[in-house]
Amino acid sequence: MNDEVSATTDRLQGKKRARTAKEKDIRRDSLVQAALTLFLAQQGQLPTINAIAQKAGVAKGTAYIYFDSKEAIYMSLLEQNLHGWLAEVRHQLRFIRHDIQDGVVQALMSFHTKQPHLWALACLGQFQLEPAIEKKDLLNHKTKLAQDYRATARKIVEAAKLPEQSVDEAQRVLIQSYAFMLGCWQICHPAVSIKSLLKGPGLSALQPDFMPMAQTGLVQLWAGFFELHTNAPEKSGVLQRWFQRN
Repeated sequence: MNDEVSATTDRLQGKKRARTAKEKDIRRDSLVQAALTLFLAQQGQLPTINAIAQKAGVAKGTAYIYFDSKEAIYMSLLEQNLHGWLAEVRHQLRFIRHDIQDGVVQALMSFHTKQPHLWALACLGQFQLEPAIEKKDLLNHKTKLAQDYRATARKIVEAAKLPEQSVDEAQRVLIQSYAFMLGCWQICHPAVSIKSLLKGPGLSALQPDFMPMAQTGLVQLWAGFFELHTNAPEKSGVLQRWFQRN
């Protein structure tokens, strides 16, 4: 947070209502950041909207001006992280010069430094947050996410110099990558209440290290994609020549 934003935040602490668009954005962001702080401090448990408001230095009623529920706040957080991750993937693809497969995997792993809380938040999505969100808001979220996946898949195809018809499959593998990493995170980060059980003899394998596990799986997913699509034109040409001879 820069000095100007920090100063505006300090001024807002003593005001009942944000007036300008900038003040409203800052107040909304202060609620989101307070929610993240409490979420991390409580090891994944969702605090009440009252606790979030107190942490942000506003009244509970003020929090409801910006968000319908605590789930809406965390959905906003998840959206920020998901779209931030995909934007960073697209950014990283610009610098790939040689090994496209390795470049794509490394771009997908960029969340490690750019969105370190992505998977903890993503674990809340399907079963805890989405059922509590208004259908029109959830549809809007899903629509934007699908568009972002599509845009990222197209950038992967462009970076690999593959034909346009490869975009559909690239999008499917991209979503598979997300699902795979989410599953890895859940296995590698069990609930605090059962972590101690996994320290017993022979049980350490049930709590593997997330980063190498995720990277290994991504390599396998994208190796299959690039092997199929890189060789497709060559195979098509061979078949075409064979039919021409016959």
